[in-house]
Parts: sequence; C-alpha cells; structure tokens
Amino acid sequence: MITKTLKTGIFIIAVTSFSFVGAQEKVADKKHKSEKMFLQLDKNSDNLITLEEFKSLMMKDESKKERYENRFTELDSDKNGTLDREEYKVAFGDNRKKQTSSIKVENKKE
Repeated sequence: MITKTLKTGIFIIAVTSFSFVGAQEKVADKKHKSEKMFLQLDKNSDNLITLEEFKSLMMKDESKKERYENRFTELDSDKNGTLDREEYKVAFGDNRKKQTSSIKVENKKE
C-alpha cells in the first residue's frame, strides 16, 4: 500500500515538473519572439520604432491606416512619436494580456 502511494506521489511530482518546465520554455520563447519582432520593426536600428516603421510591417491593408495610427498613439505612452523597448514590451511582451484587457475596459466606458 505504501509503495503504491509512493509511486503515485512520484508520478504526480514528475508530471508537475514537466508542466513547469514547459511553461518556462513558453515564456522564454514568447520573449524571444517579442524581441525578434521589435528588431524587425526597428528598420534603422536606433532602438526606437517610428510610426512609419510600425505601419510598414504591421499594416497589410491600406484601409486600416487610421486604426494603426491610433493604436501606435495609444502605445506611445510618453507621446514622443516613437516606441522604445519598454513601451513595446508593455504592448507585446509579458504584460500584453493585462494591457489588452485594460484597453477593452476603457473602450467600453466611452
């Protein structure tokens, strides 16, 4: 009986460990993708994304030009006309879900 309980406990610990490692790998992969996308957007390698750089890669449909300009303005928290790495991270990095949900709430209030 004790052996069966011990085996079950070890099995549960092993499954939990694999789940935790998998979750860590997903977070690391997401950070890598976010950094890669920032570098693709930053065409002149000045560590800033301008509106034109943002639209060049993000905007596939010319009819949505105003939408992308508004989105860029929302993301540019210091209103200097560029997105730095921190502003980009807030929008597309680990905190993305938190910010997206807060934007939806703000939009519903209007």
